[in-house]
Order: sequence, then C-alpha cells, then structure tokens
Amino acid sequence: DTGVDYTHTDLAASYAGGKDFVNDDDDPMDDAGHGTHVAGTIAALRDGTGVVGAAPAAKIYALKVLGADGSGTYDDIIAAVNHCVAEGFDIANLSLGSSQDPGIIVQTAFDNAYAEGLLIVASAGNSGKPTGRGDNVGYPARYESVIAVAASNSSDIRASFSSTGPDVELTAPGVYINSTKLGGGYVEYSGTSMASPHVAGTAALVWGKIGRA
Repeated sequence: DTGVDYTHTDLAASYAGGKDFVNDDDDPMDDAGHGTHVAGTIAALRDGTGVVGAAPAAKIYALKVLGADGSGTYDDIIAAVNHCVAEGFDIANLSLGSSQDPGIIVQTAFDNAYAEGLLIVASAGNSGKPTGRGDNVGYPARYESVIAVAASNSSDIRASFSSTGPDVELTAPGVYINSTKLGGGYVEYSGTSMASPHVAGTAALVWGKIGRA
C-alpha cells in the first residue's frame, strides 16, 4: 500500500516493521494516508478509544509499494510479494489494483506466493456499474491465487461502485469506513480498498486460532 503511519496511537503497538520499495529503504512511513486507513481496519488497538480493527492483536508489517500520489509499479509489487514469502508471512492485503492485465510474470509471482502458503487478499476494484452487471474485477484480485473482495454498504448491499464478475469471492464493508488517519485521528473512506482489509483481518483471527493450514 502507501505505507503506514506507525506513530499513530492506534497502530504503534501493532507495527512490526516494514520496507519501502518505492524509495528503496526500510522506512515505510505513509505519505498519502491510504495505507494507514487500511492498516487500522486490520489491526487498530482495542483500547476503548478511536476504532477497533478486525484483528486488534495482529501484527502489521508494512510494505510500501505506492507513492504519495497513490501509484506504483508491478516490479515493486512483485518484490513485496516475494518478500512476504521469504519472511514467512501468513497474509498479505493488497488494497490496490489496475484494470489492465499486467501479464504472465506478475500472475506467476502471485501464483507462486500462494503455492508457498501466502494467503493473498485484494480489493476487487471500484469499476462496477450501478446495475451490478459486467465483469470488471481488476488485477491482481482477478487471479485465482488471490481472494477478490467487493464492497457492501451498511444495508449489506453491494456498493454501486464495487466491481462485479465471477472472480469476486467475498464481500465486506466498504462504504464510509471509519479508520486511522495519517497524522493522527480518524477519517471515513469508501472503496473496495476498505473492504479488503476486513477480510484480511478476519483471516488473521482464524490464523491466530488454528494456525497456518
């Protein structure tokens, strides 16, 4: 993602390190806010204030692959996925994607990571039609080795912007999600980027209970 504000009071205790593939260093400080919001949905502390993540006891390892403008390269994304495998991580959340097929090299990297035991969760995309018709799930969520997550609203109905198609596997809350804000405090965002970390956090709860399958 865009990194994590690891100084945020709701994230500092969950932060377990990271790497910045955009600037090629070991400081994945967020400079956009997107990654910090996503991280809070996964693991914000249960401390009686602010928000609570889906898995508040989980550890967050931030791999920054998107810059301040929210864009990045698949070279960095592949490097981050390979890093997850090398470090033996259990779950990777990718609240990012593109509509264009990046090609077989990228797909192979995700397929190989999944084969090594990495559970990969990604946002399905925000290219949906109000009618809910069409096949418009983005990449990497479209891959069989990745869990594609669509977004629902507070009425448990698909968000009008949420991508649709046979590759969508799960739906999670993704409209007006309140979570951690870059620099402190909290903010509401909407998107399948907000839905994906709900699933990743839930998976972390399962891993914590039964361990890696």
